[in-house]
Amino acid sequence: MMFKSEKSIKEYLKKLPDDTIIKYYLDVEYSPFPILVIEEYTQRFKRKTKDEIIKDLKYQARLARKKTRELGKMAKKRKLVDDVTKQKSEEIINHAKKKGFEIGKIISRKKANLETQIKKTAKSGTVRKRISKKLKTSTQNHLDELEKLGKLRKQGLITAKEFQETKKKILSKI
Repeated sequence: MMFKSEKSIKEYLKKLPDDTIIKYYLDVEYSPFPILVIEEYTQRFKRKTKDEIIKDLKYQARLARKKTRELGKMAKKRKLVDDVTKQKSEEIINHAKKKGFEIGKIISRKKANLETQIKKTAKSGTVRKRISKKLKTSTQNHLDELEKLGKLRKQGLITAKEFQETKKKILSKI
């Protein structure tokens, strides 16, 4: 298609699919007709005012200048894009390691605090007292049952065989 006028460019942009317009809009600083691309994009998706479009265009121009400067610096240093990518990846990894180390310290401090609290409660004997109290009551209850069982055998209400079986069950619980 031959571009003769602004009208023909607008018609061409209208025929393009949405994903192509989005790509053009994202790379508007490299477009030969950035305002027309922005207008088409806003008609389809955002409906911005002309001031907003100009603001976006200025922002895109600043980004383009920044990218150009970065590429110029890389060219002077004879750095490849892969080198810069590796460097940025290493920076991200180092930052993540530092954060992980800090989080690990916090967790270990909390763990130490919990350990001291548990030791304090164990030393105070509250846990031991509860356990020994339960053991004493359960043992005492079983001894009482054995005593009652002996009385029942003496009175002749249960046989010696029944007494022995029940006695074994109670003693196994102690």
